[in-house]
Amino acid sequence: MVTKQSVPTQAGARRAVDGAAVPFREATVAWALAAHAELAETATGYGHFITVNDLAERVQQTSGVYTDTPTRMWMDAILRKVARRCHNAGEPPLTALCVRQNHTVGDTYRYVLELAALPIPDDLELHAAYARWQCYQHFGAGMPADFTIPPLTPKVAARRGKTAQTRRSAPQAEAAPRTAAMVTEAQTELEVDAETETEPQVRERVCEQCFIQLPASGTCHYCG
Repeated sequence: MVTKQSVPTQAGARRAVDGAAVPFREATVAWALAAHAELAETATGYGHFITVNDLAERVQQTSGVYTDTPTRMWMDAILRKVARRCHNAGEPPLTALCVRQNHTVGDTYRYVLELAALPIPDDLELHAAYARWQCYQHFGAGMPADFTIPPLTPKVAARRGKTAQTRRSAPQAEAAPRTAAMVTEAQTELEVDAETETEPQVRERVCEQCFIQLPASGTCHYCG
């Protein structure tokens, strides 16, 4: 039987200065404060954003509290805390500036919409792009004078541009002989598509108190 006391050391947190243990719930509060500050700083530069892994490293450095727990187990909790703070303070959602390695906001951004009681849009990435635009405006970034549509993140924009180009060239491709080179290209496109923002995501169960991802038992190690 696993109890709070028997949670492995690597699942906890520690202070960098002396290695003293830090309760994980206390650690998440420190990380959330640091994350808000880092994201607010990111928003001062137009077009800037940060990946989840980079933000995880920065909040640990800034707070002086570290953990060996995998980032995927606790960063969602931090982003949810930041989203709630922004919502309660009437700030634009800074979590729109935090993206995955493929530059998509992913399922975590949906929590912003849930807080605002808004429906999930068909294009989550475009919605997040408008949210980032609001962040840049609110935190004093130098804004372009010729505003039309806020830019998508580079990797998302590149994938969508490639998809549009493929669709435009489809009639010519159908008329041409199906060569081995074309088969190879189609296989490559399928591999790329597997990493796009349209891939289905399985939403992990999280603790209702601290938002940390729950283990298979369904009982939070930190809240009981």
